[in-house]
Parts: sequence; structure tokens; C-alpha cells
Amino acid sequence: MSNQKIRVKVLICVLLLSLSFGAYTQELKRKASLGITMIPMTDSIAVANNFEKGKGIYISQVLPNSTASNLGMIDGAILTKINGHEINNIRMLISEITNLLADDKISMTYFQEGKLNTKQTKAIARPLEEFEQAAIYYEQVNYEGNKLRSILYTPKGVENPPVVYFLQGYVCESTEFANTPNFTIKKLINDWVMAGYAVYRVEKAGMGDSQCDKGCMDLDFNEEVEGFRQGYLSLQKNPLIDRENIFLFGHSMGGIIAPILANEFKPKGVITYGIIINTWFEYMQEMSRVKGELYNVPFAEIEREVRKSIPFWYDLLMTNKTNVEILENETIRNTLKEEGILEEFAAGYFMDRHYTYWQTLNKISLVDTWLTVESNVLAVYGEFDIEALNANHVKTIAAIVNSKHPGKGAYAIIPNTDHGFVHFESMEEKINSHITGEYRHRLRDSYDSGVANATAKWMNKLL
Repeated sequence: MSNQKIRVKVLICVLLLSLSFGAYTQELKRKASLGITMIPMTDSIAVANNFEKGKGIYISQVLPNSTASNLGMIDGAILTKINGHEINNIRMLISEITNLLADDKISMTYFQEGKLNTKQTKAIARPLEEFEQAAIYYEQVNYEGNKLRSILYTPKGVENPPVVYFLQGYVCESTEFANTPNFTIKKLINDWVMAGYAVYRVEKAGMGDSQCDKGCMDLDFNEEVEGFRQGYLSLQKNPLIDRENIFLFGHSMGGIIAPILANEFKPKGVITYGIIINTWFEYMQEMSRVKGELYNVPFAEIEREVRKSIPFWYDLLMTNKTNVEILENETIRNTLKEEGILEEFAAGYFMDRHYTYWQTLNKISLVDTWLTVESNVLAVYGEFDIEALNANHVKTIAAIVNSKHPGKGAYAIIPNTDHGFVHFESMEEKINSHITGEYRHRLRDSYDSGVANATAKWMNKLL
């Protein structure tokens, strides 16, 4: 055999190996998982556990064979320290474990059954996702100061399938669901795969296996968009998918990122779910009123709370003052103290993001952004989505798109589902699930396939 033929044969073998085993040859090291489900400590939880108010994080679930279970933690424990550092909120926890790798030593202090415990173990690697009908590729997206984990599902037996690029919401959480295979978003992904679509995700800065100079909670909105933009650039080069048939699916805040990316890349289609069309300043006011009414808060009390909060929202979102400048206003300081968020805001954070995230988000004109989208658009609303407020927003998005590109904008209202793709029979049932704390269980056992069915049907028509 000639040297030329040998070289060709070797190159083919290398290519096949890289495609077949890409999930296990990535440069990024596997990060560790604590294996816990947590909720912020409330005064009522602290009192019920005879524990100091404002301290620790309540552990609602400890997964078996996890780092936490190896330390002897059980459901209902209160985590207080990691490696000797106090943990009193989600931000502190994320900061402490962002760079925790598999097999690293970790010490955790927790209050359980009336006793404070401090134990040490080796951190256990995050498990890999599985789905029998898909080949799963763990890869990475590299750009200055960032190595973001990307995950691609491709349906088995389908060559170069069209792909859905899933853009998640605003929270700083991993978009992996190996520990929660019944989670609604994971089931949505599985449904798209079963419909013949590849599904692509990119972790946010510092989330999952990602290694970044700056973590998710310290990014502004534009910096977060850049991560998803780099993910699109990487996806365009992937030989496993049909690069002419890329669909963006923006969930919640991802529905604001989707049209921004669409204006640059012009994908086959854009789908938004659970999103608004007005400014964030307007949304904060509308959300307070809508949720207040749904939770049967007296109208006079809703009015007082909104009017009390407007000066803070205005300084934050309209005048773009720094957190230090805003806290010079004694009235605002007292309001934030009453709401229990003064300490967090003084540290630079609001609603689990850096305050500049909300400022840069509010500067975006969603109307102008949608006016310039040339792709086909489907704006989707779930009947019981109280975060997205009402169906008027998706109707307006479709109308805006059609005003510039007639026939390219459409909307759909999915019955019996909410912001998290959970099935409910009524709005009352939805609200009660939050009041009783049942909702987190519903995210794992009450998936509604309506969004998957409607979006797959719409995408099929465009192929």
C-alpha cells in the first residue's frame, strides 16, 4: 500500500474515532456534583429546625451515591459550610463549588437531626446524560477566557438531522439533567430527538464543566449573549447536523436571546416560549400585579407594594445607577431590608444575578429586535405560565414579525402547561403547587408534551 493511501486511511480512522468518541476525548475535565436539591432558608424553615435565621441552605433532597450522601447527609439537612467557608445563599454555594473537579477533596459542615457535623470526602464526578434513542456528544466552545461545555444529542439512525439549539432561561444553573432524567426539560429534549431532531445546548459561564475567568452570576446580559453566540458559531461547524436547518428555541430569558442571535445568523426558524415583549422595567411592575392577584393578595396591598418598589426599579433600570449609589437612598435601603435582600444587593446582586445584568437587559428594545428578524418565528405561550403573564405578548411578537415579513410570524397557546412545561388541570392547581411546595415534584413527574408536539409540527413544515 502506498504512503498516500496509508495517510488517507489513518485520517479516516482518526475522523471516525473523533466522531464516535467525542463525548470522552474532550479537553474539559469533568466537574463534581454535590448531588443535592436545595431551597433558600426561610424563617419558617429555620424555626421548624430550631436553627438560626438567615444561615445556611436547606437541602430538600440528597441523591443516592453522591458526594453529599457519602458524607452522611440526608433529606432535610441544612448545609452551613463548604471547605470552612460559610454558605448562606445560592450565590455563595455556586462560588464555592464552581471549580470543584471529580476526586477533589471537599469538606462540608451541615446541621442534621439536631447535630452539627463536619465531614470530608472525595467529590464524585457528575454523571453523564443518557438516552437510548440518541448519540450524545460532550464537547466544548472556546473563546477568550471561556471554555463552555456543549452537549449535542443526535437521533440514532438519522444522518445530518436538523437541530434545535436550546437557549435556557436566566438562572445560573447547569443545563445537564443526568441526575434528574425525568425533569421536564430533559423530556422535552427527548421528544425532539424522537421527532428526528438533534438538540444542542451550551452551558453558561462556570456552569457544569465550563471553565471561565468570570462566572455566570457576575456576567451582564450582553456577556451572557456572547456565550450563546459562540455556541452558535461552533454549531455551524459541526459535521453531524444539517447546518442549513438550525432552529433556535428560546425558553424564558432565552426567548430574548433568540431574536438577537437570529438577526446575525438567520436560522431556519426561531421559537420562543414563556417570554415578554415589553421592557424589564415594565415587566417588574406587571409581574407584581399579576402574581399578586393570582395569589389573592388584596388589591390595596398590591398597589402599595408596587409603588414602594418603583423607586428602586427606576434607579436600577432607568437611571442605571450603581448599587452603591442606589443604596444612598434611605427609603430604598429600608425597602430592600424589609424584603430581606439588602445584603445581597449591597454585594452587587439582585434576583441571583449581578445587578448590571438587569441594567443591560432593560436597554434592549425587544420590538426593534423582532422587527429585524427575517427567519420564520413561532411565539409560544403556555396556558398557565404566570411568569410570562399572559398570551398577549406572543400575539404581539407574531404581529411585529408579520408587519415587516408577512406570513413569517405565528403564535401558539398550549393548553394545560406552564412556564416549566408542567401539566396542570387548572390555574388553581398550578398556584396551589407553589403554595404547598409540591411544584418541584411536579417538574419531575408531570411533564406536558404539548410544547414538543406543537414545535415539532411547526418545524416539520419548514423543512
